[in-house]
Amino acid sequence: MLKKANKQRLPSELGTEPIGKLLWAYSLPTIVGTLVNALYNIVDRIFIGHGVGPMAISGLTLTFPMMMILGAFGMLIGQGSATQISIYLGRKDKKTAENILGNAFVFTFITMSIVISVSLFFLDDILIAFGGSEATIPYAKDYLKIIIPGHIFTALSFGFNNSMRASGYPVKAMLTMLIGAVINTILDPIFIFVFDWGIEGAAYSTVISMAVSAIWVMRHFTNPKKQSSL
Repeated sequence: MLKKANKQRLPSELGTEPIGKLLWAYSLPTIVGTLVNALYNIVDRIFIGHGVGPMAISGLTLTFPMMMILGAFGMLIGQGSATQISIYLGRKDKKTAENILGNAFVFTFITMSIVISVSLFFLDDILIAFGGSEATIPYAKDYLKIIIPGHIFTALSFGFNNSMRASGYPVKAMLTMLIGAVINTILDPIFIFVFDWGIEGAAYSTVISMAVSAIWVMRHFTNPKKQSSL
């Protein structure tokens, strides 16, 4: 169970401001965060294309469906728990909202552990089913063998980012995505060109950036010195 926050209240504008104003205040940071999130794929492909080669890009394309499937499980838990948290915070039932948050945290670990294990075990079969060839599968495997285990950070970052936004912190939720994208952009050229790690460097860069984003989100919900929870 995540630590309970101090006695500071939820931002009051959620219960007092006009819906139209709240819509803009919450939707704009969400749109920016979504656009920034797209930078992960764009930046990886730019550096991999220049630093590894076109065949690596082809291999990386095979990873799209797998990453979408993995991300879907994290978003399933994150979106569902965020909706319930919003409902119970609106009812001023903070205790139940915190219980939902804690349950989502545990359920994320259980679900992702199962999905990650199954994905790694059947990785070759999955890549063949996605249309991989002898030339592209090695690149996809080099990328996914790092990305798949690290997807627990992605699930925590994306999933609890929704809870952060739902509990009244849209700008901070946007910063979660921005921090990860900036770190990924910085680390990609270092790992690919300086360390010469190839496509694996891009994978390590992505996992590290998502880990930092996950730590940022978890600190928001667990730091007792600040208004850090629901």
